[in-house]
Amino acid sequence: MQTTGQIRQPAVAGQFYPSAPAALAAEVEDCLAAADSAPGQSRIRALIVPHAGYRYSGRTAGKTFGRLSRADRQYRRALVLAPSHRVACSRLALGPYRAYRTPLGDLPVDLEAGGRLTQCDPLFVWREDAHRLEHSLEVQLPFLQTRLPESLLLPIVCGQLDRESMARAAAVLVDQLWQPETLWVISSDFTHYGAQFGYLPFNRDIPRNLEALDMQAVERIAGLDAEGFLDFRERTGATICGSVPIAILLYALRQVAPGLRGELADYATSGQATGDYCHCVSYVGMTFAA
Repeated sequence: MQTTGQIRQPAVAGQFYPSAPAALAAEVEDCLAAADSAPGQSRIRALIVPHAGYRYSGRTAGKTFGRLSRADRQYRRALVLAPSHRVACSRLALGPYRAYRTPLGDLPVDLEAGGRLTQCDPLFVWREDAHRLEHSLEVQLPFLQTRLPESLLLPIVCGQLDRESMARAAAVLVDQLWQPETLWVISSDFTHYGAQFGYLPFNRDIPRNLEALDMQAVERIAGLDAEGFLDFRERTGATICGSVPIAILLYALRQVAPGLRGELADYATSGQATGDYCHCVSYVGMTFAA
């Protein structure tokens, strides 16, 4: 097992979320308090949550994590699949640390489960560089510490995979980790709109058109349509940074719960916070219960 035995230190505390423990705890609780009660669902097995700064996407994340019921909170493990923003990679990179630190404390890593994945398929590898500065995984951790304080963490940063590899990864993860005691957390922001992102599919009625575009993706995700979602991304060029983790989840759910349907927990945009829709990112929260 190629692990460092070290603790992964926070990389974006004080930038994406408060670095002071009391301020961070208060902000997470405030975000969670915005959640609606779960609308008569069965037990939640997976979430899609955004990963921007809490100023922009914290309430969407809180409304999603906040749907976990008291029974849901008894999870023993949280599998987090997040996209890679900083390191080029064509595999799924496991974090080779014994714990991940935030201002709220340390989350122990399930190294045993990670080791099993690397033994199952060469798609899964230990890569410290993919985790060291990755914010998309880190911003989920304070919510997990607050909502699931007894859980182990299994952190995976997903590189750029083709469809065959996504489906293969999903099959391995289902075999090893589709268990009642494991919550799957998929980290993704949605449309990145504006010249800075190289994505300008429209220039009028931006808020309305953004939501319509995002809801096309949500519809395919809710129906567990991995191929339809990936076709949509290719057809529209939609800049959904966590499309690989999302597709892996959809391939997995089609295997284990084909009749399940995802539920939208919240939708928001950075433009609602800043008033700037010329440079805007969308945030979606979804739950999957079985």
